[in-house]
Amino acid sequence: MKIAIIGGGASGLAAAIEASLKARERKIKADITVFEAKDRIGKKLLATGNGRCNMTNLNDNIRYFGDCEFASAVLKKFSVQSNLKFFSDMGLFTKSDEEGRVYPLSNQASGVLDALRFECERLGVKFVTEYEIKTITAKGNTFLLNGKEGYNKVILACGSAAQVKSFNGYDLLKSLGHTVTRLAPSLTKLTVADSQKLRVLKGIRHRCDLTLYIEGKLITKEKGELLFADYGLSGIAVMQLSSFVARHFMYNKSMPKVKIDLVPDYSADFISETLFAMVKRNPEGSAGNLLLGFMPKKVGEAVMKDCGIKKDSPMKSLRERDVFKLSQTVKAWELEINGTKDFSDAQVVSGGADCKEFYSDTLMSKKHKGLYCCGELLDVDGPCGGYNLQWAWSSGRLCGESVITGDIK
Repeated sequence: MKIAIIGGGASGLAAAIEASLKARERKIKADITVFEAKDRIGKKLLATGNGRCNMTNLNDNIRYFGDCEFASAVLKKFSVQSNLKFFSDMGLFTKSDEEGRVYPLSNQASGVLDALRFECERLGVKFVTEYEIKTITAKGNTFLLNGKEGYNKVILACGSAAQVKSFNGYDLLKSLGHTVTRLAPSLTKLTVADSQKLRVLKGIRHRCDLTLYIEGKLITKEKGELLFADYGLSGIAVMQLSSFVARHFMYNKSMPKVKIDLVPDYSADFISETLFAMVKRNPEGSAGNLLLGFMPKKVGEAVMKDCGIKKDSPMKSLRERDVFKLSQTVKAWELEINGTKDFSDAQVVSGGADCKEFYSDTLMSKKHKGLYCCGELLDVDGPCGGYNLQWAWSSGRLCGESVITGDIK
């Protein structure tokens, strides 16, 4: 049996290993080749988790993929614990943090890639790098790659359009009669309609609570470090909101709103009482210093400007309603979102191969027996925190198992 895996990333390598292990277990002769367009396999994997590789998350992975029954079936089959054993069997051990994020003990993504690569080599998997698959043609029970040598089974594991200069995975899917849904960059930065007010805050980090509203409806809440930029907002908490924003802009033009609680540890009442006490204590002092005890000075000045308060005016000039409005605004500073950064800035893509055209228990195509799809190429994406790599391992392993153990429907 000749098996071609298109893509040498996380899901492709997981698929290659699982297929090899199952073939050995069943004493089936399997010739497995991984084709990678880049000059080496696993390049994107090296950059995950800021070079540490956030491999998965101990929290309920299924819940974090929303109501996606398709993803749930795959994640139940190859769970977090199953994937951790998959790696420990290769000699790679892990640790977790208080948020449930799992990293290799070495704290290096290169260790994860090496474990995968060495296991592939041990099992006899072949690698062909710097070779782009431009066409896949179905001929009876065979698939021709670039019109040349045929393969009995093909696994599409070529990732997505996120963080790459060129990508033809969607074209390959379409050429085989599959549907690709609308696409949008996800787990990325948000752009703000009135970005002028944020330019003076560029580079400032501040821990906040964020609430996303779309057409007046509360969508989700996040907390964490916010990074201000001249175009808008960044940071992990912002990236978690971005998938909702991205999917909204696929079909709508109305602008979502983010309300930022700049002082999540204190109530609006406590803040207003504190500000009134400061005004009373130092009436001649500059109003621009009022929020110094709560946040970076420039952030406080930006909020004051939004409230119509001049930073150089004396505190005694503030009216009661000014102080009240300021205390309310620092608890819910509202910014209008007009978009996200593009695919080159995104960690993943919202959208992809239509999951309805694949069997969830094998990930085989409903259009072509022997064709499989896994990882980012499918229309499945999760939040930050290791969830997308969990999907890559699980979906890749399911494809690898299925090409060996049977796929008759």
